[in-house]
Amino acid sequence: MFLFDIYNNILYYTKEFIVTSTSPNLFIHGLMAVFIIYLLTKRPFKPRQNDTLTKAEEDELIREWTPIPLTPKTNPLEVLNQKELIIQESHGTHVTINNKKLLNLARANYLGLIDNQEINRISENAIRKYGVGSCGPRGFYGTIDVHLDLEKKTASFMKTPEAVLYSSAYATISSAIPSFSKIGDIIIVDRGVSQPVQVGVSLSRSRIYYFNHNDMDDLQRVLEQTQFKGSKAKIVRKFVVIEGLYYNSGTIAPLPQILKFKEQYKFRLIMDESHSVGVLGSTGRGLTEHYGIDTNLVDILTGSYGNAFSSGGGFCCGSPEVVYHQRLNGVGYVFSASLPPFLACSSTKAIEMLQDSPKMLEKLHSNIGELYQGLNKSGALNGLLEITSLPISPVIHLSLVDSKSNKANRIDDEILLQKIVDKAMENGLLLTRAKYVTAEKFIPKPSIRISVSANLTTDLINQSINIIKNCTSFVLSSN
Repeated sequence: MFLFDIYNNILYYTKEFIVTSTSPNLFIHGLMAVFIIYLLTKRPFKPRQNDTLTKAEEDELIREWTPIPLTPKTNPLEVLNQKELIIQESHGTHVTINNKKLLNLARANYLGLIDNQEINRISENAIRKYGVGSCGPRGFYGTIDVHLDLEKKTASFMKTPEAVLYSSAYATISSAIPSFSKIGDIIIVDRGVSQPVQVGVSLSRSRIYYFNHNDMDDLQRVLEQTQFKGSKAKIVRKFVVIEGLYYNSGTIAPLPQILKFKEQYKFRLIMDESHSVGVLGSTGRGLTEHYGIDTNLVDILTGSYGNAFSSGGGFCCGSPEVVYHQRLNGVGYVFSASLPPFLACSSTKAIEMLQDSPKMLEKLHSNIGELYQGLNKSGALNGLLEITSLPISPVIHLSLVDSKSNKANRIDDEILLQKIVDKAMENGLLLTRAKYVTAEKFIPKPSIRISVSANLTTDLINQSINIIKNCTSFVLSSN
C-alpha cells in the first residue's frame, strides 16, 4: 500500500511538471521533481537498538564531565569594584560610615533636598495615609491619586502635553526605547550614553549604529549611511538617542545641530534628561531650556526624580500618543509595581520647591563653578589630575593626566584612583571612582566622579578641594 501511494504521488507530480514546465524554468522544475521523489522514497530514520553504556563507561563519562560555570571568571577590576561601603546614617551633606562622619561628594543630590524637613514631613504623612508600597502595577489597582498628581505636575513643569510615571528611573529609558523601536527599525546612538540607555537600545533588537560622542560630522555620516530611498524608506523608522547631560562624561549634547539634522534626515529624537532636569536652564527644565528650544521638538523625553529631586522613579514626556502607547507597551510600566506613594509626594513637592525657590538652582550653579574653578586653578591638582567635564555640569570627572589606560592595563589606573579615594576617606571626604559594568559597550577612561550639591557651603567646597589636592599628591608621588 505504501509503495502504491509513492507511485501515485510520483505520477501526479510528473504530470504537473510536464504541464507547468516551460523553457525558462524547465531546469528548476526538474530539480523540484527529483527532490520530491527523494523525499517520498527516503527511508525513515530508526534509532539504533542496544546503544546502552556499560556501568564502567557511565562512571568514566561522569568523571570526565565538567559543568559550564554559571558566571564568567571574575577579573581584577570586578574584584576592585566589589568593595562595599555601608552607610549607617545620612544627612544633607554628610554620611556616617564605620562610625565616621564623612562629607559626601559621591551621590547625586544636586538640589540638596535629601533630609529636607518639609519633604520629610510630607513623605511621613503619605506613609500614614497610603502605607509604604503600592503593591501593584498601574494597570492592576496600583494607580493612586498622587501618581496622577505627579504626572500632571511633571508635564506642566516640562511644558509638554502629557507625562507618564515609572517606578524606576533605570527602567524608564530602558523601557521607553524598545516600546517604540522594533525589529527592522534603525537606532543611531551616541557612544557616550550610560548603561540604562544601552540596555534599552539592546532590548529593542533594532539595527543599531553608533556615532562618536558629540561628533556631529560623524552623526551626519551615519545618517547618510542609513538614508534609504524608494519604497524601503517609507517603512523604516529611524531614531537618534542621546542624553541631555552625559553622566559618563559630564558633557552636554549639541541639541541645536541635532535638531537641524532631524529636519533634514527625518528621524525621531529620544533624549534622556536624568542628569539635566533640575540642573540646566534658568528654571531647571533641562537641556531644551538651556538652549532656548521648545521641549516638544524632542519626540520622546525621559528623566529621573532621583538625582536633582532626591526622590525615586522616572518619567517620560511627550505627546498624548507617546504617553498612551507606553501605558500599554512600556514593560517597566505595565509589569512593575507602581512608585511608592510617599516618593510620588516627595517628587511633587520637590518640583514645587524648585519653582517657588529659583535661588536653589542659582546656588547649585554657583557651587558647580566654585568647585570647578577651585580644582582647575593652577596647582590645585598639581598637574596630576585633569577635569574632563564641562564647567556647567554637576558631575565632575577627574582623570589621570599621565594615563596609560587601555584594555590591557586599565586596572593600573583604576587602582591608583582608588588609592586616592581611600586616602580622601581617611581625611573625611567620601568620593567614588566612576564604575562601569562589563557589559557596557563603550567604557570611558578611568576617573573619579564628583557630584556637586546646592547645599554645600564655601567652607565645605574649599575643604574638599584641599583634601583632593593633598591626597592626590600623596598617592601619586609615592607610585
